[in-house]
Amino acid sequence: MAIFIASTKPISRSNGQSAVASASYRAGCELEDKRYGKTHDYSKRHGVMSADIILPSALKEQGASIERSELWNLAEESETRKNSRVAREWIINLPHELDENTRKELAHKFTQSLADKFGVIADCAIHKPTAREIERGADARNFHAHIMLTTRKAELGEKGKITLTDKSDCELSDTQRKAKGLSRAKTEVTEIRELWECIANEKLAEYNHDLIDSRSYAAQGIDITPQDKMGSVATKLERDKYERELKKAEQAAKQGKVYEIDETPATIRGEVNRLIAQRNSEAWSAQLTDNQKMNDAADAIIINGHDIKQTTPSPQMIGGDQPPKPSTKAAAVDETTKASTPDAPKRKAPSPTDIAAAMALAMNVRKELADDEKQKEIALEQQRQREIAEQNRREQAERERIEQQRADRERAQQQERQAQAERLERENKQFTADKKQMYGSVLAHAADKDIRGVDKTKPAGTAILAISAANEVMHKLNDYINELRTTQTQRELAEVERSNLTDLVSDKSKQALSEIKNLYRTDDRKTHTEALQTALNDFVGNHSKTADKTQQQALQSAQRDVTSFSNEINRSRGFGMGM
Repeated sequence: MAIFIASTKPISRSNGQSAVASASYRAGCELEDKRYGKTHDYSKRHGVMSADIILPSALKEQGASIERSELWNLAEESETRKNSRVAREWIINLPHELDENTRKELAHKFTQSLADKFGVIADCAIHKPTAREIERGADARNFHAHIMLTTRKAELGEKGKITLTDKSDCELSDTQRKAKGLSRAKTEVTEIRELWECIANEKLAEYNHDLIDSRSYAAQGIDITPQDKMGSVATKLERDKYERELKKAEQAAKQGKVYEIDETPATIRGEVNRLIAQRNSEAWSAQLTDNQKMNDAADAIIINGHDIKQTTPSPQMIGGDQPPKPSTKAAAVDETTKASTPDAPKRKAPSPTDIAAAMALAMNVRKELADDEKQKEIALEQQRQREIAEQNRREQAERERIEQQRADRERAQQQERQAQAERLERENKQFTADKKQMYGSVLAHAADKDIRGVDKTKPAGTAILAISAANEVMHKLNDYINELRTTQTQRELAEVERSNLTDLVSDKSKQALSEIKNLYRTDDRKTHTEALQTALNDFVGNHSKTADKTQQQALQSAQRDVTSFSNEINRSRGFGMGM
């Protein structure tokens, strides 16, 4: 018969969860998580029968649609807190008595009801147990659906794009729900469980199957004892033993021998849960005997030609996790073994005294396990505190190391800047002294230099001598730049000085030409013009290559002006002689 499972839990960042990763795992597909910059690929996952996005009816009517990747990245983007709930999940068990299409129809109907009730978007993935899970003891009838809901309401925004707005009612606190006139969250969960009961029972009744009940076993009057949680360690021990027993049976079968698989649990918790499951099985059988509805269902199945065992829940479905049971192949070997060995011991059904002793043992074991868990929690907390202290110490040491490195770098940089400043100052002083020496030697020679017909005391003569001196200084600067002892800084300073001298020659050429034009006698103008032209041409011929383009254009312009004035003087003299 079908069992009732309808439970809910949040998917929260505080638990290290991501809506994109969760959707990728449940749908068995590849999704890119834009918030964390990761790609989750579960496309090779087995057991996923279908996965569908279900919109609220209001959005469907407007023709809206959204892809899975866009939906759950939008859900992550809509939440800003580091501990936000990014999705909510409902898990429901789908009746194994129904076919695949009918189970899918039920899951989608329930999902659509949730989407319409809260105005959210849902992602419904239907799973079945895989062959590997069944080999390890999982119930082959465990068909179920994972329904992920957005925590915020979905609306159609601009350009027909879906947006997530306010938190849905199911995510509100009881205080907020009370302010809106809603029942408590616990009551709403009960109502949703009853909704699934109603939806599933309509279809089960249609096909004349036993109905499910959302109430607890206690509320139904069924005396079922809950089993202990096995935990990862005990579960692994049970599975390992099962694998070993299965291999022994397979090896015996290959050798033509028989081997009876040892079904005894490997752990104390497994043994306690086995005894509890036996007790629950008897309680369930008694309930079936007393419950006329169950008898009617059993009669109906017998009339329809089905095996009555199909209506009896397995201990796994009643009591929770069980030690793994042998696969079909191993079970066949087991049955062959029992049939061929009549003297093999048979398991005796537990008497009321045995059950009472088992329950007492279970209580003692639970108490011991609780004490052990408490001691483990204390030890883990102490270990955690030590690890936190050690982590803090390491972080403090790392901060101090980084701070010391930063201080050392700053001190080294400061020393480097200071040394560089001192070096630049020394090189500047040296260049100033070298420049003074260059100018001094040239000017001393220029004072004794005699240019025929040029009056060195007049402004025109002074400007011509300055151009001639600049030509000599430029030669010395070029030699200075090419010397090996000259530093890069001094070369740069010499190049700047050379550029300044080039500009000076252009200015002095214009000044000299202007003064020459003011001379009274034509012979004086001619003599000074020839001297200026000679000095300027010498400078341009020697140093125009080191000038930039603008300076070259200025020098050429000065040459043209001087040549033009010289031609003008010669024409005027020729005209006068002709007269």
